[in-house]
Amino acid sequence: MSDAPADVLVSVTIMRPEERLLLSAFRAAGLTARSVTPRHTTAFLNDPALAPRLVILRNVSHRELAGMSDRFEHAGIPTLNSPAAVRLCLSKDLQALAFARAGLPHPTTRIAFSAEQVGEQIEALGGHAVVKPVSGSWGRGIVHITTPAELAAWSGGWEGLDPGGRSFPVVVQQYIPKPGFNERVIIVGHTPVVAYKQVSPDLRTNTHLGGTVEPIPLLPRSAELARRVVDLFGPGFYGVDLAESAETGELYVLEVNTNPEFAKSVGVHGVDIPAHLARFARSVIDAQDRAGRFAERKERAA
Repeated sequence: MSDAPADVLVSVTIMRPEERLLLSAFRAAGLTARSVTPRHTTAFLNDPALAPRLVILRNVSHRELAGMSDRFEHAGIPTLNSPAAVRLCLSKDLQALAFARAGLPHPTTRIAFSAEQVGEQIEALGGHAVVKPVSGSWGRGIVHITTPAELAAWSGGWEGLDPGGRSFPVVVQQYIPKPGFNERVIIVGHTPVVAYKQVSPDLRTNTHLGGTVEPIPLLPRSAELARRVVDLFGPGFYGVDLAESAETGELYVLEVNTNPEFAKSVGVHGVDIPAHLARFARSVIDAQDRAGRFAERKERAA
């Protein structure tokens, strides 16, 4: 691997179809681009002269993603998404707190630090709720609890796997009766670029778990929620999951994903997400160049 500086580095745990599509799009936009795993970041973390112009964070491992984001931040290397946005996206409890402060519509969410508190919060939400780990993807660990017997089974299983309680807190969330799908909105930069349904009879609608994709128009209310997400998280590359209540018609922001998958969906909805991201990356780098030229002129004039 060459140590020559690149315009864009794609930080990965493993190479997936998404990252291959992104690299092709960056190169088609006239940017030098390559992928990099954590052990290959030694050269430019230790030598600022080799640093890239921009890092696209695509690490699958949440622990790895958080660590690399922090290292790039303190090395002064710009990332997409920003370290602050990454920290928010990786924690469902932090998202719930941020949504509440910003007034974004979000299912009522409580934070619990023990199995006993989980039971108390489920009771406060009417006797049934969804329990989620604060960190995780692809719907892992999400359980809809509707009876005391289900709560007892969940508590016993959780304590058996985690007798020391180190995997707390969890979030206990109001159950939204969905009409058989979530809506996913992809944001690039400041702009929502596509919306589609993730359809499944299961509580979890992830395409990774077999959910299917159906293209839909980007409706004004979804676009407005996407705009408010950008106001809160900053411009970036996000997958925003929305859920409509089949009972009330209210639309909620379920969560914001910092590492959205798109390889399966692009063939259905036809929107070239990698090209959108490449254009945004190009604009970020061009803005860096303009800022550099302005600083040089200011220094010469001083």
